[in-house]
Amino acid sequence: MTMDRQKVVDLCKASLEDVMVGNDEKGVQNGKDFYKFFFTNYPDLRVYFKGAEKYTADDVQKFCRFAKQGQRILLSVHTVVRLYTDEAVFLGHIRETVNRHRQYKMDPALWLAFFTVFTGFLADRGSLTDEQRAAWMQLGKDFDAECQRHLKENDLPHV
Repeated sequence: MTMDRQKVVDLCKASLEDVMVGNDEKGVQNGKDFYKFFFTNYPDLRVYFKGAEKYTADDVQKFCRFAKQGQRILLSVHTVVRLYTDEAVFLGHIRETVNRHRQYKMDPALWLAFFTVFTGFLADRGSLTDEQRAAWMQLGKDFDAECQRHLKENDLPHV
């Protein structure tokens, strides 16, 4: 069952209330916590983090690289949610995100997989209902569809 886009936004925003962006201690820790979860639960994806391929959650906690990267990923997630009801801007943001990531030669399946990782992180923190997970996955499928369309249009590997 497909949800109305505004309902998706409302559900996703509610799930982000405890995962805010910020340069205060809690905001910075939220970003680090995402990467600690990511590196612990998806070690095979560390290959996309040059120089950090063998990092543990403790290493992520220690290095400012992940304080900065954590803020970037959280900002991006919050932005995507807020843009979802403005389809043209939502799609444009996705294309720019794909363009910024070309240099990493990512497996194109990872665009959708990210939403599995992120909802896993939210669930691990105890801040995700089944309805919110469904909203995130709908947003993720729409996000991925534009990623794949853009990759294909630019003769890049796509799913």
